[in-house]
Amino acid sequence: MKKTPAAAAPWEITDDMFLNEDESTRLLADLAQRETEADSESRSTAAVDRLIVELLLYSGLRNSELCRLRVMDTIIGHGESALKVCGTPKQDRTVYVPQATSRLIQRFVDQVRPDCLPAGSDAGDLRLPLILNERGNAYDRTALYRRVVRILTQAGLGERASVQLLRHTHGFLAYKRTGGNLLFVQRQLGHAHPMVTAVYAQFVNHPPAELAELAGGAVRSEPQKAVRQLSTRSRKKGSQ
Repeated sequence: MKKTPAAAAPWEITDDMFLNEDESTRLLADLAQRETEADSESRSTAAVDRLIVELLLYSGLRNSELCRLRVMDTIIGHGESALKVCGTPKQDRTVYVPQATSRLIQRFVDQVRPDCLPAGSDAGDLRLPLILNERGNAYDRTALYRRVVRILTQAGLGERASVQLLRHTHGFLAYKRTGGNLLFVQRQLGHAHPMVTAVYAQFVNHPPAELAELAGGAVRSEPQKAVRQLSTRSRKKGSQ
């Protein structure tokens, strides 16, 4: 009898394909420091570098999705701390970001982005791309990828530098920090199936004994609550 081969995982990741908590903290601190210490000529570049990395790290957007992001797709356009991702109908979604990231976007649009626009452009046109290249145009996938690699390499991440590194980091940290909320992470990343998102679970380990107590504690409390409710109803009926 011919054996049916076991179903292979959609894809696999290893722990060198994402940043841990300490690495993420150091990267963000390095970018913030570079922007603070930059001179007037390089401050705009440092600000764009910081925004690109923070957006990717806190949203998990794909390379192409960040290229298409417009000002109107951010809090500036709709008033919510989220990004409206537009691609194919299956990929369109709302990706939520921390309020600190939305404040960074607001500051960037107010203080930095006007200098990145080509002459004659309307800074108030929310339909224009959020992030512009050196010529004042929208980034294409290749150019944005190269810029991310350069930024991460300068931060000491070497051969690990890629857009995927930041997307995987978002998936890992979002899963870990939300207590394993698989549905939230799946929606953030735009995965078609939760089996894909579940790959991050292997890197979030909690002591089994603690998990058993958490799981059992809720179960134990429910029967006791039900018994008390039944007892109360019986006493009320008996007094009538």
